[in-house]
Amino acid sequence: MSGPKRNPDRINTIGIVVVGLCGAVLVYVTIVALEAFYVNDTSEIQTIADYGGQDTTQRSLRTDQLNRISEYASNPKPAAPKPNEEPKSQSYRIPVDVAMKLVVDAAKADPSALIPMVGRSDKATVLPIFGRPKPIAAAAPAPAPAPAAGAAAPAPGAPAPGTLPAAPQVPTGAGTGPSPVGGAGSLDTPAAPAPAKKTPPPPAAAAPKAGAPTPKTTAPKGNGK
Repeated sequence: MSGPKRNPDRINTIGIVVVGLCGAVLVYVTIVALEAFYVNDTSEIQTIADYGGQDTTQRSLRTDQLNRISEYASNPKPAAPKPNEEPKSQSYRIPVDVAMKLVVDAAKADPSALIPMVGRSDKATVLPIFGRPKPIAAAAPAPAPAPAAGAAAPAPGAPAPGTLPAAPQVPTGAGTGPSPVGGAGSLDTPAAPAPAKKTPPPPAAAAPKAGAPTPKTTAPKGNGK
């Protein structure tokens, strides 16, 4: 009995390897996609769990500040004054929009008195030039007043009124240089003058002793006339 020829029974190794590799890659890609979806879905929850509630203080503070600058109210009462201190009066606040309008109206009336607690600002302190502010140079000192008509003129070398006298100068010569320690011969303390030598008095004439003969004096002889 004869029929068509059959192919020999052989294992398709290449097909098995290709199918296995494709299946492994598909499983790996599926796992990575599921992890990414899970992380994306739980990231907000994890962030809240780690850092949640840290902005509560900032939000409450901003809300409190917005309420304070947009309403009429009274400020906290001042503390009781000390014995030697003047009592402080109660202060109040107004909305910031109203305060800006009042500042503009005050600037139109008197621009130099915008800050009542500081006072009038009518003196320039910097030069009106472009760039960094440069302070105005200080005024020159006023000259010394002239002496009155009947007042005595100051002695030559005397210091001008209102000025300190110059420090005494010590001459520097051989053996008289300044010493590092204050004392005689230093620049800080002038040397004291040397004491003058005392001269002994002349010897007095000796008095004649008692009982001693008195010297005789002879009168000059005349010419015999």
